[in-house]
Amino acid sequence: MFGPQGFLTFTVLLIGFMGALYWLVKTRLLALKMVAGAVAFAPAMLFGVALVNKFYGYYQSWDDAWRDLTNQAPASVARVPDLGDRLDQVLNEAVKKRQARKNGFALETVLAGAKSNITRQGMIYLPPQYFQRPYAAQRLPVIELIHGAPGNPGDYEGRLKISGMFRKLIAAHKAKPAVLVIPDVGGGPDRATQCLNTVGGEQDETYVAYDVPDLVASRLRVEPPGPAWEIAGFSEGGYCAANLALRHPDRYGIAASLSGYYEPLRHNRLPQPVDPFAGNKALRDANSPLKVLAQPRLNGRMPRFWVMTGSGVQVDLVQAQAFVDLVKRIEPDAPFLIVKGGQHNYGAWREAFPKMFEWATPRLWNATPCRPGPGRTC
Repeated sequence: MFGPQGFLTFTVLLIGFMGALYWLVKTRLLALKMVAGAVAFAPAMLFGVALVNKFYGYYQSWDDAWRDLTNQAPASVARVPDLGDRLDQVLNEAVKKRQARKNGFALETVLAGAKSNITRQGMIYLPPQYFQRPYAAQRLPVIELIHGAPGNPGDYEGRLKISGMFRKLIAAHKAKPAVLVIPDVGGGPDRATQCLNTVGGEQDETYVAYDVPDLVASRLRVEPPGPAWEIAGFSEGGYCAANLALRHPDRYGIAASLSGYYEPLRHNRLPQPVDPFAGNKALRDANSPLKVLAQPRLNGRMPRFWVMTGSGVQVDLVQAQAFVDLVKRIEPDAPFLIVKGGQHNYGAWREAFPKMFEWATPRLWNATPCRPGPGRTC
């Protein structure tokens, strides 16, 4: 009740503001009036911040807020310098630990891009099955998760508690195990790239669709990019997922967009506003999922789509409906989740992600080569 979104927090701030205001009215000394005004400002400002936090669902606990302010990964995340030789030692040690076999293993590491020359921090979650003997010969599917803007990979763990959410679904046999890979698609708090290759600039599409998947597949026991890979994201990450899956259907078998948009914004922030297409309309249209799907015929295979939006944000709902209508011309059974009253915030995404995992992970497993394993006969 006394968390960042708790009733007591709002009550204390309101009482503090009213008390300072009462003092301001009652006191006759100018100096005390100035002090009372300054004191009243603090709870009023914090009350506004708390309202914004509650609306967008950013912080559920004071620990979440502190980790974000101090740029810390959650305590359950181990830091590994990179995916080099040190990773083998870390994973060999984790295999021997009951904790990894029970809860899985999350790591924060550097993901270096060989083709894009982009190097950024990222996060990887290995589910418990990665360390369990029955799965020792099994390459796992992968879900590449894309954060929003402004944002960073830590939003998935700090605000969505994604590994705990996913682990519970697997334990309840509602989802199949998969490795979660969360790259940094912005490169800083004041940056937004839309996962696009900027003309004459950063090659973020190459980084997300090629460098990160190829690096992960070369160092971990996972399936190579293709039908057993999914790309999913919320907000700007939803646009990234839809756009990159359509542009690289050979790299992803499934794409999930949560409160995404389906036409690129006019400018990226790098940190100054930049037109990623340098005025090239054909290039912009080629990165607009709505325009791509509206073409009479798509070249090649299309990944399977899962789409979510909240009914509380009209612009999200309209764009999502337009996108789903086009998808359903090719995939009539494509799921479309509308969270009743849902806003463009973490509250709606916390409700949606479990449903996405439940739908997507069995399909990712069906796309893996048949190997003996728990519940599998070949």
